Amino acid sequence: MEPFEIQLLADHFRIEPLENGLYRVMEGENKVGVIYAQREAHQVVWESQDELNKDFVQQIGELITEHNM
Repeated sequence: MEPFEIQLLADHFRIEPLENGLYRVMEGENKVGVIYAQREAHQVVWESQDELNKDFVQQIGELITEHNM
């Protein structure tokens, strides 16, 4: 899968799909973190092992999901 751009409010991020369902989130040349989806009950929750705000991770993940549809 090719990298793609998303926008969250006024910020633009480059999403680089990695292997095994991981996504590297970049802002300019800076790595923000790596996120991934987890299934919990009947919903998908986005998580990261990096120290990122959970709401931010979920919002970025939802934009990734929309892009992949």
